[in-house]
Order: sequence, then C-alpha cells, then structure tokens
Amino acid sequence: MPNGPAPAPREQGWWRIVLALAAFLLIPRVPGLSSLVPVVDTLVLLVPALAACCVVGWFAGGSPWMALTWSALAAAVLVLPAPPATNAPYYALARGWGAIVAGAFGIVCLVGRSQPFIHRVLSAIAAATLLSLGLAAFGRFDARSAQNVFAGEFDARNAAAVAEMRLDATVVQKSFPKLATMARDAATQQEAVQGTISRAAAPLFPASLALEALAACALAWALFHRLSRVRIGAPLAPLRQFTFGDQLVWALVAGIVMVIVPSLDALAAVGRNLLLFFGTLYALRGYGIYAWFVSRRAAVTSVAVAVAAFPLSLVTVPWAVGLGLSDTWFDWRRRVKSTLAGRKQP
Repeated sequence: MPNGPAPAPREQGWWRIVLALAAFLLIPRVPGLSSLVPVVDTLVLLVPALAACCVVGWFAGGSPWMALTWSALAAAVLVLPAPPATNAPYYALARGWGAIVAGAFGIVCLVGRSQPFIHRVLSAIAAATLLSLGLAAFGRFDARSAQNVFAGEFDARNAAAVAEMRLDATVVQKSFPKLATMARDAATQQEAVQGTISRAAAPLFPASLALEALAACALAWALFHRLSRVRIGAPLAPLRQFTFGDQLVWALVAGIVMVIVPSLDALAAVGRNLLLFFGTLYALRGYGIYAWFVSRRAAVTSVAVAVAAFPLSLVTVPWAVGLGLSDTWFDWRRRVKSTLAGRKQP
C-alpha cells in the first residue's frame, strides 16, 4: 500500500507555454519594444523565479535534485559576468531585481501556501519593492541613478536600431535609388519617435520591472507544474477567469490622485507608476471578462487584430481598463451566471 496520496499528474499542454516562453524571451528584443522594456535579458528574471518554485516544491515533497539543478542555474545566471557588449550597470540592476523578486516569491509561497498565485506574486512584488526602497534608503543604490541607467540603456538600444535602419537605407539606395530619400527619412523619424518614447518610459521603469517580474513568476509557475508532479498551488487559471482582490482599486485611485492633484506634484512619478502597473492588471481583467462572454476563437482573433493594428489598441486598452475597473462593483461574470441560473429554474 503506498505511503500518502499519489502524486498529482503533470499539467498537460506544452504549445501555449512554449509560445509564452518564446514571447517572453524574444519580444523584449524587438527593436521597437526594446525602448520600452527595461530588461531585455529576461532569463535573469525567469531562471531565479523557476528556481524559487523548485525550492518550494522541494519543501512540499518534490525532487531535491530538481531544486539543486535550477538553483545552480540561477546562481550561474546571477554570478557569471555580463555578456559581451552589455552595459554592466544595467545588467547588474536586472540581475539584482531578478534575485530579489525570486527570493521574495519563494518566501511568500512557503508562508502563504493557501493563497492563490495572483496574491502570492503581488505580495512578492510588493515585498521586493519595499526591500529595494530600503536598500536605496541605506545608500546601496539611488533610484535616480537607476533611472539614468535605464535611460542610457534605452538610448543605446535606439542608437543600435537607428544604425540598423540607416544601413538598410544604404542598401535600399544602392538597389532602388528612387527610394533612398524615403528610407533615410524613415530612419530619422524612427529615431525621433523612439527617443520620445524612451524618455517617457525611463521614469516608469519601476512599474515596468514589476510587470516583467509578474510575467516571469507566472511563466515559472506554469513551467514548474509541467516539469514536476508536486503541487505548490493551483494551476494558473485561463485569462477568462482572471481576477484579483477588489481592494487594489484603491492603489489605482491613489495613482490618479497623485497625478492630478497639483499639491502632490512631488509624488506624480509614483502615481504614474501605480497607474501603469495597476492599469495593466485591470486591462487584463477587462480582457478576461470579454473572453468570458465570447468564444475562445473570437477572443484570440479580436485581440490579435488589435495588437497587429496598433491604432486599435489605443481604443481597446482603455476600454478593457474600464471594463475591468467596473467589475469591482458589478462582478459581471457572477451577475451573468446568476441571471442564467435564474432563467433555468422552473
């Protein structure tokens, strides 16, 4: 007779997680997006987070070899020198943030075993942010210096992208002389646009780092439950079921107040970061509600079209934020379920 319950089966289905992994590793390196995303070397976020999941799984009765292997890989990612042609201060900040988030996530998972994933990861990000602020208060690093590091990194990425475009313009000039002026003008306009975007994105690096950490932890969580038969929590729910505590609306309200009240101008940067982070969460919640009401194919198709045709995103994202925010008071999915259940009763 076996000792204890049988191990849970591994999570099934790899194609979605492989696509998500490829997107997480490759999309930040796309020339346009690299001016917005603070960490393009996303392995420094993913591997420590997966190591933390494996260590938590070890405490839950999982394989110590799996925990040891991924912990060694995480240590290698965090200790080995930066890759060639990589800005050392940027890479140090990225690795430091990855280590802090992974440590906080592991501790939260050990302490809050009954909490769902979204509560754990938000608690871990909050703890990592507080620890980072504590290090800043004790002079280990300065927040303004960190912003300057990412601003310089954005400028370097823009310069590389523009240089590539100008090289392409030279090739066009040789092959199609009539299009040479158009190609040069496109490169110049791209440089101006990307510079403007980077200057706006640099002060928002705390929220961007938090969003990248959330994505890394979610991906690590899903990967762990496919690599191991030990459960450290419930599997990730599909987007159509995505929700979180309604109390977080006050963080969004605080961000709005910090931005619009003139007397709080000193906190405007904090407010904008709160709006970016929690606005993104409410946008995901809104897209989840939309996906709940329509078929999966319709949801995937419409979101893909909105992303591909960028101007549509300027409409759909605010709409999704509003829908997600209204769910705080209306709880659309529960309301519709109750209505449907009432209609089925005789």
